[in-house]
Amino acid sequence: MYPELYQYLLQYKKLPVPGIGTFLLERSPARFDFPNKQVLPPQYAFTMDPVANVPKGGFFKWLGMALGISSMDAVVQFNDFAFELKKQLEKGHTIDWKGVGQVRKGLGEEIRFTPHEIQLKEAPVPAVRVLREKAEHTVRVGEDERTAAEMELFLAKTDAKKSYWWAWALALGLLAVL
Repeated sequence: MYPELYQYLLQYKKLPVPGIGTFLLERSPARFDFPNKQVLPPQYAFTMDPVANVPKGGFFKWLGMALGISSMDAVVQFNDFAFELKKQLEKGHTIDWKGVGQVRKGLGEEIRFTPHEIQLKEAPVPAVRVLREKAEHTVRVGEDERTAAEMELFLAKTDAKKSYWWAWALALGLLAVL
């Protein structure tokens, strides 16, 4: 039953086992590695929450289809599996669930979970800034739409230097009148 439950855990990311706890598949998002200019892939880790709810009805229908039995038989087999797992833990055995982790009884009668490391074959993605010069796109300027090239020409225009000869003439005229 371990392979089917592993498949369910990967697909639905949550598997409650009565009397043991809820196994979770948690995803941490992709991270930027700025010094090496790359984006690292997301990481996954198995954890266990000590609170175990009863699996929902859809779980037993899924398990029945995976095992090729009816939903009622799946309920019975899963409950027997959970009971046997709890009994082995109470005897002090360590249960090694291949691909997920080890479950054992700790001090104080709590159930301890040591996850296995998930090995994914995803490679980091290079993150290089792309600069596109002379790219044509429209820009909204007020009520008008203009291309980027038109705006470059408009903004590149230098205003002609204004001549202030008349100010000099006015100043000399005022001096002559005085």
